[in-house]
Amino acid sequence: MGMNEDFRTYHKRDRTRSDIEKLFACDQQQSAYEDGHSYSGQIGGMPFGINWISKTFESCDQAENHIMENHDKWDEAMGAEFPDGFIVGGWCSS
Repeated sequence: MGMNEDFRTYHKRDRTRSDIEKLFACDQQQSAYEDGHSYSGQIGGMPFGINWISKTFESCDQAENHIMENHDKWDEAMGAEFPDGFIVGGWCSS
């Protein structure tokens, strides 16, 4: 089995982590419906939920790189904050 990276980026617009969790849950449900629930290589195959990183990154790229280096494909998505928004995702089994 392999893995693919899959992320969603959300602009802040006065949103909280709770708001992002709701948006990501909708995106996961849509992905599961469109791409399948397991081994799809998409966020719909991940366990539902977000494991938030406590650090705020300087950029979206830094946050994404941190997630890619620290996420396991069997875990729930990792979420990170950067000045303009949030990024959520990680490695997905395929």
